[in-house]
Amino acid sequence: MNAVIYSRVSTAQQSVSRQVNDLKKNHIFKDLVIEKVFSEAISGFSKKLSEREQLQKMLKYVNENSVEMIMVHEISRLGRSTHETLTLLKKLEEDGIKLYIYNLGITLNKGAGSDDIFSKLIVTIVSDLARLESEQLSYRIKSGIEERKRRGLTTGRRLGSVENTQKFLNKSKTKSIQKYLDQGMSYSEIQKLCNASFSTISKVKRLSEQVG
Repeated sequence: MNAVIYSRVSTAQQSVSRQVNDLKKNHIFKDLVIEKVFSEAISGFSKKLSEREQLQKMLKYVNENSVEMIMVHEISRLGRSTHETLTLLKKLEEDGIKLYIYNLGITLNKGAGSDDIFSKLIVTIVSDLARLESEQLSYRIKSGIEERKRRGLTTGRRLGSVENTQKFLNKSKTKSIQKYLDQGMSYSEIQKLCNASFSTISKVKRLSEQVG
């Protein structure tokens, strides 16, 4: 089976290496040939899917070269807008292109059946949660800045914020999560092993990429 990888990070300071390496280490599919890797650093909110250069290049390549499967690390890598993401998934289904989502451990468009319907339900929920999480984070940041301005305090990065990140990464639970991420385990597996939430695992991965 031939496939391509699509990876995305939000800023140029982040690295896509973990996403790509996790997907390349995949042992689920036999005779898998990864033809090409498409990567970009762009916020999932800043541009529409149609305006994302590497994503569009990837879709064009897939259609022109009869690629059977697209591989992504998380559904949020495709986009933060639930509507746009689901529209893209519908297009892939119509074109008969499989979509493998690493952190969920599922493959869409394998064929008709209740398992595919259930998988799409999971993707819809996770996509919406990712959007809500980003919106809530943005709201909390803006709210915090406004409150500090109201109190006449500075609004820049506090001294020691890097140390706080490092302290978080040095926690034993964080190290366990990181170890399982490096081993290529899915989020659902790590949740059970570490009793950690989806957002905590995502935070570990994101901060590790930023400092790595």
